[in-house]
Amino acid sequence: MATLALFVYRLLGTIGVWPLAFFLKGHPNFKGTIAQRLGFVLPEAPALRKAIWIHAASVGEVKAVSGLVKAIRSRWPEVFIFISPMTATGREVSCNMPEKDLVFPFPFDLFWVMKRYLLRLMPCAILVVETEIWPNMLLAAQDLAIPVVFVNARMSEKSYKNYHKVSWLMKDILKQVRVLAIAGPDAQRFSALGALQVEVLGNLKLDAVPASHNAQEASLRESLGSGSRPIFIAGSVREGEETMVVDAIIRAASSIKGLYSIIAPRHPDRIEYIAKMAAGLDIKWGLRSKGAKDVDLLIIDTMGELFKLYGISDAAFVGGSLVDLGGQNILEPVAWGVPTIHGPHMDNFTWALDAVKGNTFLVRDERELAETIINILKNLDGSREKGKKALNALMSKQGVTRRYIQALEPLL
Repeated sequence: MATLALFVYRLLGTIGVWPLAFFLKGHPNFKGTIAQRLGFVLPEAPALRKAIWIHAASVGEVKAVSGLVKAIRSRWPEVFIFISPMTATGREVSCNMPEKDLVFPFPFDLFWVMKRYLLRLMPCAILVVETEIWPNMLLAAQDLAIPVVFVNARMSEKSYKNYHKVSWLMKDILKQVRVLAIAGPDAQRFSALGALQVEVLGNLKLDAVPASHNAQEASLRESLGSGSRPIFIAGSVREGEETMVVDAIIRAASSIKGLYSIIAPRHPDRIEYIAKMAAGLDIKWGLRSKGAKDVDLLIIDTMGELFKLYGISDAAFVGGSLVDLGGQNILEPVAWGVPTIHGPHMDNFTWALDAVKGNTFLVRDERELAETIINILKNLDGSREKGKKALNALMSKQGVTRRYIQALEPLL
């Protein structure tokens, strides 16, 4: 059964890749890369140097593995490091990593293409970041006795259910793969699909949380015009929860004198929507890019400031969690010891919740969010103590990269 399924997958892939390549040739992620993805143009292989191939699909995966790449370069400076993102932004971020040697677009998952790449590169190992199960890549590596290791491996319940439908095929694909998982549930799902070498090492993102320092707090507050007012920030707010967050801010402002609120949407295309909503309400608001100061609600429409803004806040809400979108990373405000609030939908960040050992504030709707903001700001000493406990728990969980390096030692 598995042999037949692989034959059909390879046959359909070989037939379908040509119209697919034509269709994708103008797509931003694929433009100018089709010949490479088809194996007609191959990367230059390092002469007489041990090589490692790291596949990180997009920006998130590249950033997650960046600390590990740096550690590999430090521990084994002679190793040649290939990185193969799927997306254009992933390649851009990878190219800016000084530790890498060569970046190329991830090839189409055709057996003959993967064989050409592996015979050219002959890596001593392939590291696959998170959940990128490409059958032909894994089986071609198996044929050539090239070890494959899933690092920072994670598998959501939804992904597991989809893969489980073809579990009889997954067993053949994963039987020689080594899985270094971020948490117990992820490890259990990989094992249930047929992976035989599975262990839990933790999430590399725990080591990627920036170090916090308050040296710029006064100047940042001055640029905002917030003075000594209490500050609440809602970061990474996603579509579907903007109205709830703004409603909670207005409710909280009625109880907290002088409340200064900041809202930072996760996606820039939602800025206009939030601005129009604020314009229809009885609240003074402004845009960060316009230098707005005499406001009660500041909408962030600039890039790269969110982490620093968390650092000057007295309470923080992390979005993507009041609606069923899997949550966002709560560890940035936690890294400052800021009392951190989130909704119930944190499926993609259960590892972060585990890291802080319950020292966050869970809310289910705008009413609970408003009440929690008010309670935090009216009881700052107690709330900050909980924030410090979360920070201490996070710090105790760091050192993940070192464990991954020890696990990779036999290969490199």
